[in-house]
Amino acid sequence: MSISLPSLLPALPSVARLPGPFRCRTLDFWAALCNANEQNCIPLCGKGEERVSHEDRQFVEAFARGMQLFEVLSKQKKSMSNSDLARATGMPPSTISRLCYTAMKMGYLRHSGGGRAYELTPKTLNLGYSVLSGMALIDRATPLLKVLAEKTGQTAGLCVLDKLHVTFVQVVVGEDLLAVRFAVGGRMPVATSAAGIAMLSIMPEKERRILASRIRSELNRHDGNVSAFNALLQQSINDSGLAFARDIWRRGIGAVAVGISSDNELAAITIPFATGSVSEANMRSVLAPILKEAVQELMAD
Repeated sequence: MSISLPSLLPALPSVARLPGPFRCRTLDFWAALCNANEQNCIPLCGKGEERVSHEDRQFVEAFARGMQLFEVLSKQKKSMSNSDLARATGMPPSTISRLCYTAMKMGYLRHSGGGRAYELTPKTLNLGYSVLSGMALIDRATPLLKVLAEKTGQTAGLCVLDKLHVTFVQVVVGEDLLAVRFAVGGRMPVATSAAGIAMLSIMPEKERRILASRIRSELNRHDGNVSAFNALLQQSINDSGLAFARDIWRRGIGAVAVGISSDNELAAITIPFATGSVSEANMRSVLAPILKEAVQELMAD
């Protein structure tokens, strides 16, 4: 079982509203994370993530280690052993053992694979639920996603910006046998996703320049294609928030997306597809007009 956690920290203020015994147990869990192996230094960000200065006195590295553990587990479609987690996070196996033991005691992890591996439990969904329930755009966009999936046979999704990534907050899977399957919580880099380019293109110019500069820095750091990113962004700006992507995130995957801004919420409606089944001509002449018309109806409501 794989559960994605696009954001855990925004859910923590809701702890204060829990009944006494549950509140104490939850706060004890986070405290245990913060006490775990304070002296070990680990990478505090993944590829494309914002780096945090070790000189920041307000930053609790042990807490970040606990968050990193959850992020690694949430991206896997299978359970992970202690050694798997140690390799993926750079943490010592002893630290992994203590963090996993604490999370299991709190009900956020459970044993799998005969007791030799760990996987997330459904309880982790509570941590991100308040984030999704607070997005009014999800309720408005869901009927539209269903219509898009029915008309095109492809998957339709609603994405929001998450630093240098986009996160799917709602998905309706298409019935086409070759439809690309995404799940709520799935993430993609802004630089290589149509949804990310679409959102970036409709941002106020000053904000767009700042974020685009950070993205270019990350692309340069990881030998990414800055020229392709610049071309896609400029095209989307010229097309008023319509963006295309083919084979730049993963070979065989493409997408068309339209950026939207509603009630201070920045988002994008996207239709991902298999490039082997949808030609560039059909992407532009069939999928794009259907998507643009649907988004116009959404924004007119």
